[in-house]
Amino acid sequence: MKGRFQWRVDLEIQAPRDKVWEIADDISMIPQYHPDVGTVTLLDGKHGRDVGVKYQCNVLEGKGKGSCVEEVVEYIPRVKLSTRMGEDTWGLDKIFADFVVESTLIPRDDRSTLLRFEAFYNPIGFLNKVLNPLILRRKTKQRSLSVMKGIKRLCEK
Repeated sequence: MKGRFQWRVDLEIQAPRDKVWEIADDISMIPQYHPDVGTVTLLDGKHGRDVGVKYQCNVLEGKGKGSCVEEVVEYIPRVKLSTRMGEDTWGLDKIFADFVVESTLIPRDDRSTLLRFEAFYNPIGFLNKVLNPLILRRKTKQRSLSVMKGIKRLCEK
């Protein structure tokens, strides 16, 4: 289950879809493009994504030190994958319910791909419902854009 639509962000990558997919599909590569994740624990022992695969992203330094478990909830090879944030050590699961990010690859031509992230969640409680349009939506979108820029950097090497 996913929450209500919250935001969408697109980023053009100068690389073919297969190259972008190769990076996005390999869970063990997350620390190479996510600015905060230092290591990933493969809870199912799988490097590739597939429906039901769970992994833990570990932030090893700074005030955001902690971890979260994500699960692949939708997987269409070379087209789309969706991950649901589960338990975490930061308390995000007390701010957001049913948090899912859909990642879609849209080929532009043989050498260019549009990477699209769309977020779905429900803010929990009155305060978070008020803060969502003021701060939370913008912050989660900015964070995802920094991840997308990391993917772009790897693809365009």
